[in-house]
Amino acid sequence: MEIKYKLYPYPVLSPYSNDYKEGIFQPTIDIVRDGYNLRIDFVASLTSKSLLECIRTGVAKYVYHIECAQTGFRTVVQTDKVSEVYTLLSKSVNGKLQICSFVVAVKDITGYSSPEFHDDYKGRSFDIEAGCVMAVGKMYTVDITKDIDDLANTPSIFNITRNPDPSCKQMLVDMSQRKIIIKLPMNDFYSYKALSTTPQAQAILNSLTVVPALVYVLEELRAMSPQERSENSDTLWYKVLSKALLTQFDCDIEDEAFDTLNFMILAQKLINDPLSDAFAFMTSSFGVAGGDE
Repeated sequence: MEIKYKLYPYPVLSPYSNDYKEGIFQPTIDIVRDGYNLRIDFVASLTSKSLLECIRTGVAKYVYHIECAQTGFRTVVQTDKVSEVYTLLSKSVNGKLQICSFVVAVKDITGYSSPEFHDDYKGRSFDIEAGCVMAVGKMYTVDITKDIDDLANTPSIFNITRNPDPSCKQMLVDMSQRKIIIKLPMNDFYSYKALSTTPQAQAILNSLTVVPALVYVLEELRAMSPQERSENSDTLWYKVLSKALLTQFDCDIEDEAFDTLNFMILAQKLINDPLSDAFAFMTSSFGVAGGDE
């Protein structure tokens, strides 16, 4: 969505018109990496007293329209707060990301007028319907480059195998090999193998196997001294894991700060947060309602 130099039948505060003789609307938008995802920080800078009063009384809100044409992703963030944070899943975007900022009426406003209007509108009032734009900020455009480490790709450092011991009914994890070996009981392994042919089921499989296996590996590493951890440096899984932690999470696996991390949260982030996709697939498959209440 690109902001056009649109004319409105009522005064709108914008950088390309003089409908208001006073006031500016120019939000600051910062995008920072949060693991594999992106955190968008919005800080609204609005100096129009009339529009600020509309937001204060709940008849208008700040609205940020986020769109990625390449992936077809689009969403709207609506808030009455000066500062707002939105987490954008990296799998949702690729290439050019556009963010447009507005102040939008969320309720009908009867007889809206302002001493900040240009003299051409002096003494006039306007009926603003809910959904109408009242202020427009400059469009923010950024190129999102995919830089997802192979850790989110299951075959990279994990190997799902059948446990040859028929008496074992639990999943086991072996981190002594080049890859992390996840051993499943025979029946579970063949169930996994059958489900793995369905791409939509991958999030469920990752949640059931890879995430708990990764939590186990991270906990085992925490129990080691930094020097003991480095003894795994010849293995593929350790190289990929340490690189992902350093580049995506700014964490050195051989630093003491590693011990303070929440490994349940970290494991999910390292595998690109599969839980939401897993629940979405299951609710759609079983025909039950999900999402927001």
